[in-house]
Amino acid sequence: MVTTLRLLPDLEATIGRLPGVQAARVVTDGAAAPTEIHVLSDRGKSPKALVRDIQSVAMAQFDLELDHRIVSIVQFDDDETPQAETQGTSTVRVLVAGVTANTAGLHASATVTLACNGQLYDGTATAPATPSSRIRLIGRATLAAAMQLFPLAAADLEHAQVSHVGGREVAICVIQLLTADGESMLTGSALVRGDQADAVVRAVLDGLNRRLRL
Repeated sequence: MVTTLRLLPDLEATIGRLPGVQAARVVTDGAAAPTEIHVLSDRGKSPKALVRDIQSVAMAQFDLELDHRIVSIVQFDDDETPQAETQGTSTVRVLVAGVTANTAGLHASATVTLACNGQLYDGTATAPATPSSRIRLIGRATLAAAMQLFPLAAADLEHAQVSHVGGREVAICVIQLLTADGESMLTGSALVRGDQADAVVRAVLDGLNRRLRL
């Protein structure tokens, strides 16, 4: 199974101090080499310019040559970060910061990173590597990340798939949610906009939004 670690806290902290950056997450392999960098920032700089800044600071301070393809930038407008209140119920703005899925031998794993209120939340899931496991793994990893935002709730992914509806691909999920108010069955969906993994994450968030106001 592919192992992801966080062994470069100094690099994370340095990236986090760049102008406009609200949060940063550096994922490494077993040899402490960066494999993913997720950054949450405002729109003060273009993503390309911010990636160049990250590459420059990594080289100058840590002697690390970063491939721009491992850097994921999620940007937000100023009015997207505060928590709002809607009819007495807390509403939070959740952004998808990164999605990865890996297969190694007989094992598959997925990691989903969500951004909310300037923080990054990782969710992971593992399972035997089967042709049908990828979609479900991504859905379970999304739930694992989202439940960190709602520690008083628990959830399980009952079903997830990508289907063709009206000539378009649509990600569909069914979620079992348990809160202090009892058990609920939720459904969510999202159009595939070029990437099935992203659509699965958005489908899970759509389902949770019907109950938790994401």
